[in-house]
Amino acid sequence: MRFLILGCAVFAAGYAQAATISVQSAGPEKPAIVEVQGTLDAIDGERFFAKIAPLTLAVVRFQSRGGSLVTGIQIGEMIRLKDFQTVVPAGARCASACALAWLGGIHRFMGPGARIGLHAVSDPKSGQVTGVGNALLGAYLNRVGLPYSAVVYIAQAAPNSVIWLSFADVKRLGIEVTLLNPAAGKLDVTVETRVGVADSDGSPGPDAR
Repeated sequence: MRFLILGCAVFAAGYAQAATISVQSAGPEKPAIVEVQGTLDAIDGERFFAKIAPLTLAVVRFQSRGGSLVTGIQIGEMIRLKDFQTVVPAGARCASACALAWLGGIHRFMGPGARIGLHAVSDPKSGQVTGVGNALLGAYLNRVGLPYSAVVYIAQAAPNSVIWLSFADVKRLGIEVTLLNPAAGKLDVTVETRVGVADSDGSPGPDAR
């Protein structure tokens, strides 16, 4: 991971406001709730590690429009190493670097109306697609278990647009996720999702860099 940080520092530039990261105890024998909200800054990987280091069970809840590519990957890899679960709550939005972190969950959940968006990596100065950034993106997506079809599809998305995860056409890309059932107030069966299309307003949030 140290190599990743040194080699990709350029993609973490341009963010000055750190995310809010908090931990709530859910009681004995129950997973803690880790809340991550706001733009992911270059320092948030270390802050996230400090928060989760003592935890053995946790569900990480995300709500963010994006931020640093390196930080999103760092958080996702830490989540995967700790075997934590991830969720985007009902009606929340998690795009770009946030979505990368969410994909690190050993089990991934999304609530009704949740928006989870991904796109290719851009250079923060030129705004153009960067081969190095997309190589890192593809390697990470493969490490967290996404099939090659999903990796290729996501990497082809323009940086100034966003691809939103959908429950339609569930077998086309094979990204595993569990839908939160609002009526029963509990987790529903595991399904697969496909990557959908961009918002009509075309606003993906900050690029994952």
